[in-house]
Amino acid sequence: MKRRRHTAVAAAAVLALAALLPESALADARADARAGVRAGVRVGVRAAGVDPNTPAGVRPNGGSSHAALVFSDEFLGTSLDTAKWTAVDAKRRDGQYFDSWWKPSNVRVNPNPDSVNGGNLWISLSKLSGTEYATGEIESRGKFDFTYDTVEWRAQMPPNHDLFGALWMMPPGGINGVDGTARDGGEYDVIESTSASDTYGNTVHYDGYGADHKASAVSVNAPGLHSGYHTYTVEWRPDRIIYRYDGTVVRTITDPNLVSQVSLFPVISSESAEWAAGSIHDAPLDHRSNMYVDYIRVWQ
Repeated sequence: MKRRRHTAVAAAAVLALAALLPESALADARADARAGVRAGVRVGVRAAGVDPNTPAGVRPNGGSSHAALVFSDEFLGTSLDTAKWTAVDAKRRDGQYFDSWWKPSNVRVNPNPDSVNGGNLWISLSKLSGTEYATGEIESRGKFDFTYDTVEWRAQMPPNHDLFGALWMMPPGGINGVDGTARDGGEYDVIESTSASDTYGNTVHYDGYGADHKASAVSVNAPGLHSGYHTYTVEWRPDRIIYRYDGTVVRTITDPNLVSQVSLFPVISSESAEWAAGSIHDAPLDHRSNMYVDYIRVWQ
């Protein structure tokens, strides 16, 4: 968010209080306003990208050095918020046994928070033909990106039928630059739930996807991964990236060559691939194959 806007809002808030407060209280208000501007907090007003349904004062699971909520989506509307997200329509990959697509029709929001998995983002599986399947992906490319913030998703992964849920981040300019580092932007796969066990992949891809491609990957132990909802949190600082699963630190990157110094945007996807666990031919074409996302929130 632009700091000029923060400053203008803070100033307006102090002026409004001036006529109502004694001088001592007004001095405190001015101090609070200055502190809020330094922290990136808009005094008395939520940041424009914050969902009004996000509870006030929420913090990342496990804590964070970032305090100001600047973006969120609770997925409580009747449709996807296109001011924040684009649903991708593209062929994902060709396979030996089946081909896969991302289709906007496989992305929807259930508006009823009182129903099972209601008030959430739903990404479904569908069959386009005998050898073609579709899932979905949403991204905030060109609509919201951030630098050195904390992002948290609460999500339920799809079942293991050649399906996997992915929560990730990408730089707006892609990762085509080749300099031997991810400092100019990397693909940060926070989770790819490709295993049938309670583990998932956490990977940084950089230097493109061709001959110069490099990756740093770990396997994360994730108790209960395939049962219910879990939180996936990334605290990104200029000198490190801290990953948490349900509030517990599962990976910390301190290698300066792996810490992006350019902005990233969040991505949510359900994907199908022959190298993931299970068989897509066993997958039910109904809610049982869905990926569900309860919320995404970003603090700075």
